Amino acid sequence: MCKSPAPTFKHGALMRNAFTLVEVLVTTSIISVLIALTTGGIRGVYASAKSSACCNNLRQMGVAAQMYAANNRAAFPAAVIYFQEASSIRTVAWDFESTEGGASKPGALTIYTDHPLNAMQCPEFQTSSSTAQPLTGYNYNTTFIGHEGFYPEVGADGVMQDGWSRARLGLNPSQRRHAASVALFADAGYRGGGNKFMRAPGNTVELDAAMIHAGTSAFCHAGCCNACFLDGHSAAFSTPCKSEFSNAQLLKYVTDFPKNGFLSGDDCAYDPR
Repeated sequence: MCKSPAPTFKHGALMRNAFTLVEVLVTTSIISVLIALTTGGIRGVYASAKSSACCNNLRQMGVAAQMYAANNRAAFPAAVIYFQEASSIRTVAWDFESTEGGASKPGALTIYTDHPLNAMQCPEFQTSSSTAQPLTGYNYNTTFIGHEGFYPEVGADGVMQDGWSRARLGLNPSQRRHAASVALFADAGYRGGGNKFMRAPGNTVELDAAMIHAGTSAFCHAGCCNACFLDGHSAAFSTPCKSEFSNAQLLKYVTDFPKNGFLSGDDCAYDPR
């Protein structure tokens, strides 16, 4: 008859192969930490890749703007111009052109990019547009660089005024003296999502504090905002700024600060003079 092996004793105690509760808890904690570190590392790499893709997009947009300027007497494209056509208004923006209720088509800048649907879409931008003009997650220096049109209206002489007759012109090429420090395009953001038109904090052009606080930039890449400068290079701003016209209501309900903010506290990041 077979006999069961005799139990082995050590220091008067029966040796066991099972883990103790403390060992299980320690092992579980170590595994949890390793998973967290691995997941965080993957997320960091993914975020860095999206930021790099964004910078590459902005550089392409800068090249496209320079190509446009080379064909238009050194003038950059208009930020937006409105034309009255029959019973609708045609909107010609720097990125897309559309009519009320109609489909969009590439705008003045978009046609100079090889792959506009990719080059002009920030990989961190998620909000979709409910209008005919798509939002790309980038905005354009409208205060000082892009010409800005206003909605058509009937003048005192009874003639409809639209297009360039209803536009504020940006600075002329001879006034762009600080190209390396002035943003041309940047990640766009305010409380409502994205915006197409970048506004300077000095409020010397718009004279509308709410408007400039809706034209801020998004610090969406690990707390940084990517931008393309007038000389074509791209770089990141790390600190969202307020305007001297900022107050608690504007920052909270219009800008959504510090998620979004100005690139500088004054106009130095916007005005090339």
